[in-house]
Amino acid sequence: MRRSRKYSRPVQPLNVNAAMGGVTYQLGKDGNTYKVHHIVHGEKEYVCPGCGGVIVVGESHEVVWTEDTILGAQFGIDSRRHWHTACWNSRGRAA
Repeated sequence: MRRSRKYSRPVQPLNVNAAMGGVTYQLGKDGNTYKVHHIVHGEKEYVCPGCGGVIVVGESHEVVWTEDTILGAQFGIDSRRHWHTACWNSRGRAA
């Protein structure tokens, strides 16, 4: 009988980004933890809350939400927003 050598192979490190579905955690200046998902090609137009500009179809951007709300995690998920990547990265800075 032949023995498997799968247990003698080196262990591959876990790809955390893939395991999280592309979602990262970022701490905001307000103390809340935000989940941030990078969208490569948007399928709809959205209005960025950072600059008020339009995120056009096909433009890469960030989808951001927090589950740290007094109304519960589902309220935070339902109130997620689409941001330009530059607007999200520069939020809270003086113009």
